Amino acid sequence: MPDIAAMLGRGMERVARPRLHFTPRAGQVGDLFGVLAADGRYQLFYEYLSGQEPAWGYAVSDDLILWTEQAVGAPPTGPGSARCGAVVAGPEGPVLFHTREGGEVARAVAAPGFTGWRQDPAGPLIATPPSGVSEMRDPYVWWAGSGWRMLLGATIRGGAAAVLQYHSADLLHWAYDGVIVSREQGGWSCPRLFPLDDAWVLLVSSGDEVAYAVGGYDGLHFTPRAWGAFGRGRLGPTVTFVDAAGRRCVLARLGDAEASPGSVWAGSLSLPWVLSVRDDRLIATPHPNLDPYLISGATGLTAAGGEVRDHGELILTMPVGGETVLFADADIVEVAVEGVSGLGVARRTGPTAPGVRFARFGTAAGG
Repeated sequence: MPDIAAMLGRGMERVARPRLHFTPRAGQVGDLFGVLAADGRYQLFYEYLSGQEPAWGYAVSDDLILWTEQAVGAPPTGPGSARCGAVVAGPEGPVLFHTREGGEVARAVAAPGFTGWRQDPAGPLIATPPSGVSEMRDPYVWWAGSGWRMLLGATIRGGAAAVLQYHSADLLHWAYDGVIVSREQGGWSCPRLFPLDDAWVLLVSSGDEVAYAVGGYDGLHFTPRAWGAFGRGRLGPTVTFVDAAGRRCVLARLGDAEASPGSVWAGSLSLPWVLSVRDDRLIATPHPNLDPYLISGATGLTAAGGEVRDHGELILTMPVGGETVLFADADIVEVAVEGVSGLGVARRTGPTAPGVRFARFGTAAGG
């Protein structure tokens, strides 16, 4: 088991900061662009919030648990980024896609050494929404085996939420395929689509929650079979990626950094979870790299009947299911039960013991 006390000794001058939930030293994580694997390490790309000029952050990790902050880079010059884009490994390094003011979709390439980003091309990739679409946002790009595909969250004229799809052979020239799925509700943002366990999963941010759908995808249309809620308690936009062992994983931004700039938990990075599909439900379990932190219980934390309490005070309501896993770190309580991930905020004036605590509660505990 690692020497947790030694690890937690770093940064103790900011005693309220979380220890394992990554935050920049002098700022917060905004929206997430993605995670890439290169040279045996993981690279995290995110929006950096500090109250100063907009910037894009970058961190690296060997295990997805402990992240080391790297130099912050300035975004490309021009209209501001709308955040929650996507980063992919291009032929010459990371390529980042984002929406600019007015809904234009643009791309940027990393400068050598990640010292900044260069707009490439200078103009937008997609300048205006297609016919029948009132607004679009948050590109998500992935390699589909025979070419690249891009999804965009959108609002169709009339108010329905939708996901649009484009395709490309070179990451530069994009052709519109159409709407792959829509639903009569408010607009979606930050769409993510990926294959998992003989099904396809769509993740979208909707209001204060992350919703998911499990269904089929034929390359042009996504047909949902079941919908569910993935996030509770202000779990922010998510990114998914495949780890070194081939597992589909997810990270999320916790809380709303812009709405709660003084909070020590809003704008932190979540722990890594491994995703699977069971009976058309999206299931999240702790990443195996978290095993050294698992203990049988945590003093003051309880989970029963779907209610998560910290020293008796209700901090989060979750679905009643099988095993509940709670992770307490500073004033963050991150929870997963039957695939639903949630975020609670501890109300104690200080932890009963310094450091981090990870606890499992089985069905006997009711939650």
